[in-house]
Amino acid sequence: MSRPFTPKVITANALLEGDVVYLTLDDSWTRDIHEAELMETEAHGDLRLLEAQSQADVIVGAYLA
Repeated sequence: MSRPFTPKVITANALLEGDVVYLTLDDSWTRDIHEAELMETEAHGDLRLLEAQSQADVIVGAYLA
């Protein structure tokens, strides 16, 4: 039996500063978790994670948390 999906955010580290950052609805990165986009489904989370990982010039190590 599969587990229900728990809502998540996408987090990463800022490439230059190393700070923890979170993906927002407008594809920008913020240091404030309250501004992060909340992924309500696994499919949405997977898609947004792929989009986040394509921003390798800005962040490193993106993952769902």
